[in-house]
Amino acid sequence: MSDRFYTVEILNEPISFETISYINSVKLSEYASNKKIREHKLGYLTRDDIYFNIERGYEINIDQAYVKDFSLADYRSSRNLPPNEKVVIERISSRFTLYDCDSVIDFSNAVIKDEVVFKESIFSHGTLSFMHTEFEADLIDFSECKFHSHKTNFEHASFKSKEITFEHAHFSGDGVSFANAAFNADETNFKRVNFSNARVKFHFSTFSDGNKLFERIRVNGSLFDFRRVIFNSGKVDFRRAMFGSGYVTFEESEINEGKLTFRMSMFEGGDLSFRRMDFGKDEASFDHVDFNNRSVTFESADVNTLSIVKSFVHGNLDLRIKKADKIDLSYSYLYSITDLNFQKEESLKKLSLIGVRNLGKIIIRWKENHVQKLIQSNGGTEEELADQFNILKANFSASGQYNDEDFAYLNFKRHEHNFMRRAALENSNIILKPLVHIAYAMRLLVFDKMGLYATHPGRVLVSMVFAIAFFTCIYISFHYLGIGEIVNSVDASDKLDIVDKSLYHSAITFFTIGYGDFYPTSFNRMISALEGWTGVFLMSYFTVAFVRKILR
Repeated sequence: MSDRFYTVEILNEPISFETISYINSVKLSEYASNKKIREHKLGYLTRDDIYFNIERGYEINIDQAYVKDFSLADYRSSRNLPPNEKVVIERISSRFTLYDCDSVIDFSNAVIKDEVVFKESIFSHGTLSFMHTEFEADLIDFSECKFHSHKTNFEHASFKSKEITFEHAHFSGDGVSFANAAFNADETNFKRVNFSNARVKFHFSTFSDGNKLFERIRVNGSLFDFRRVIFNSGKVDFRRAMFGSGYVTFEESEINEGKLTFRMSMFEGGDLSFRRMDFGKDEASFDHVDFNNRSVTFESADVNTLSIVKSFVHGNLDLRIKKADKIDLSYSYLYSITDLNFQKEESLKKLSLIGVRNLGKIIIRWKENHVQKLIQSNGGTEEELADQFNILKANFSASGQYNDEDFAYLNFKRHEHNFMRRAALENSNIILKPLVHIAYAMRLLVFDKMGLYATHPGRVLVSMVFAIAFFTCIYISFHYLGIGEIVNSVDASDKLDIVDKSLYHSAITFFTIGYGDFYPTSFNRMISALEGWTGVFLMSYFTVAFVRKILR
C-alpha cells in the first residue's frame, strides 16, 4: 500500500520466544501515512541458514522470524539441482514470520510434509509462488496470513489434509491464483478471507468430498473466477459473502452432491454467471441476497431446486435453465427482465412466485412453458395460487400478451373463488353453510362456466343459446303439465305448434324484443320474467367480453 511501509534494523543481539530462540534479531517498525504505528522485534535468519536445514532434511522452525529473499529456485541453483526438481521439506512451522523480498518469494515445486503452519505470517512485496507445491499434513494452516505480494500464485498446488484453512487471510495484491489447484480435505476453509482488489482465479480447480467454506469473504477485484471447478460432494458455503463490481463466474462448474448457498450475500455490480453449471442433487440457495448486478444468468444450468427467496434482483435475471425440479422466487423483488422462457417442456417442474413484487418484466409463455402446471404443481393455499396468477396476469397485460393474460386471469379468479368460498364456510354456522354452498355454486356457474370470467365471448354466446333452449323446454313442459301456456294475442294464422311457439317466445323474451304477439299465462309469466332478466344479464356479459377482446 502506498501510504503503508516498514523499516528493518538488524540487531546483533539474541532473542527468545516460546517455541524457539535466535542468535540475532531485527527491529521492525511499521508506518502508516509517515507515522510510526507499531514497533516489535523478530528473530533473524539468513536464507542460507534455512537452506542448510532443508538440505539435511531437518524440520524448519522459523516462528516469529524475519526472512529475506527466500527462494527455492535460488536453493536449487546453489546446489546445482534441476530447476523443477522437487524439494522435500519434512516439516515447517512459520507462525508470525515476515517474508521480505525484492522480487520473488519462491516455494514452488516443494513437497512439504507432516506439518504445514504459516499462521499469521506476512508475505510482502514482489511475487509469492507456491506453484506446483505439494502439501501433505493433517493441518495446512495459512489462517490470518497477510499476502501483500503483488501476485500470489498457488497454481497447480496440491493440498492433502484433513483441514485446509486460509481463514481470516488478507490478500492485498493485484492477483491471487489457485487455478488448477487440487484441494483434498475433509474441510477447506476460506471463511472471512479478504481478497481486496485482487483478481481471484480458481478456475479448473478440484475439491474433494467435504465442506468448502467461503463464508463472509470479501471480493472487490475485477474478476472472481470459479469456471469449471469440480466441487464433488459436500456443502459449498458462500453465506454473507461481499462481492464488488467485478465479474463473478461459476460457468460449467460441477457439484455432485451437497447444498450450495449464497444466503445473505451481496453483489454490488458487474455480471454474475452460473451458465451451464451443474448444481447436483441438492438445493442452490440465494435467499436474502441483494443482486445489484447488471445481469445474473443461470442459462442451461442443471439444478434440483433453485431458491431465490426474499432477494432483490436489480438487473436482468436469466432463468432459462436446462433442467430443474423447482425454481422458487417467493417474496423477491424483480426490478428488470426475468427470463423464464426455457425451450423444453421438461426443463422445469415447479415454479413459485408467491409474494413476488414484479417491477420489471417476466418473460414466459403460457402454453409453451406450461405455466398453469408449473404454478399448481408447486402447491400452496388457494390464496397463494390466486396471488401468483394475478402477478402473471398483470405481467402479461403490461407485455401485450393478451391471450396469456386471459389464461392467467381465469386461473386467478378460480382460485380466488375457492379461497373466498372456504373463508365464507369457515365463518358460517351450520344453518348458513348450505346457503353458502348454493351461493358459490351459482357464482361458479354464472361467472365461470358461462363466460370464463368475461375472457371468452364465444363461451357467453353458447351460454345464451343454451339459455334460450333451456327456457323453451320449460315452456313446453308447463304446456303438457297444464300449468302454463303461450297464447297468441293477435289471432295469427301461421298455426305454430307448441315447440315453435315456445322457442319463438323464449327468443323474443330473452332478447327483450317484446312484439306482444304471444304472451305467457299462469306460471309461464314468472318464467318469462326470469328469462328476460337472464337475457339482459347475458347480453351485457357478452358485450363486455366481446368489447374487451376488440379493444385489445
